[in-house]
Amino acid sequence: MAGSGVTRSDHRIDVSPALEHDEPLDVTITVVAPPATRLPASPFVVVAIPGGTYHRRYWDLQPPGRDGFSMAAHLAARGVVFVACDYLGGGDSSRPVDGDFIGLEVQADAAHAVFASLRDSLGRGTLTPSLSPVPDATLVGIGQSLGGFVTMIQQGKYHDYPAVGIFGASPRLIANTRDQPDWETMTALERRAWIASENARQSGLAELAMYHGAPREEYRGIFHAPDVADDLFAYDESQCHTVIPRHAGIDGMTPGFAQPFADRISEPVFLAFGEIDVSADPHAEALGYPGSRDITTVVVPEMAHMHNFADTRVQLWDRFLTWLPIVAP
Repeated sequence: MAGSGVTRSDHRIDVSPALEHDEPLDVTITVVAPPATRLPASPFVVVAIPGGTYHRRYWDLQPPGRDGFSMAAHLAARGVVFVACDYLGGGDSSRPVDGDFIGLEVQADAAHAVFASLRDSLGRGTLTPSLSPVPDATLVGIGQSLGGFVTMIQQGKYHDYPAVGIFGASPRLIANTRDQPDWETMTALERRAWIASENARQSGLAELAMYHGAPREEYRGIFHAPDVADDLFAYDESQCHTVIPRHAGIDGMTPGFAQPFADRISEPVFLAFGEIDVSADPHAEALGYPGSRDITTVVVPEMAHMHNFADTRVQLWDRFLTWLPIVAP
């Protein structure tokens, strides 16, 4: 099995000081580390944020009776330290009573606090018992869907990483998930009200809750390729489904919300899409990063929006692995 010998450990990172909020706030992570014999002296550390309504488990899928679905284990078996992160308000992370303060920029601020904590604990060797101090690690941020927006905003605001991977997210316009209104005729408030109403309808709610999920069946045609088996779909629903703070979700669906931050990214960018995904034109997505002079775009066949469930997932993982060395110091 790919990933044999890797170690896993869960941790909580306090992000309260960075957010200056009244309630204690933690973000939960899982560190998937290589076997000691495969850990380079200066390893890559991939810090990954999942999509909206997805648990961090998305990066480390372990469906019953099946092997080879964990991107984290696949990379760790090849010497990469993989850190799968919940976003604030989802998965096992804190869910504050006042969840409406959690928009995408707050998510990015929390992700920045996670990055700073990881960098420090890696250098001291206190992140997990399986890792000795690795002061020369190269941290690379990636995000899937909503996590892609969080990574995009984090990078544009803080430039934390020497490079980032944006998986299944567009700073320009999210397409293909539903019928779109004529955005150009709507004010910013009207756009957000329409998205909130439509998200509530698709979630079977009269009004969008502060924390809400998204019934997988409603999104099956865009989330999963037609050949994704029923047992994998059921595993997604039962083991990967979590809630999302409503304003973070509305921000993610608002056309152009993240574009001002994407404009500021000057580092290399790895863009990944399935052939069924949320971009109207994946090959035009590089236009959303005018400040970067090094952009790689990968479109994987027979893959839908939730890439790690597709039969072609290893093509994407290995392509990402071949890209990583370009950002080494």
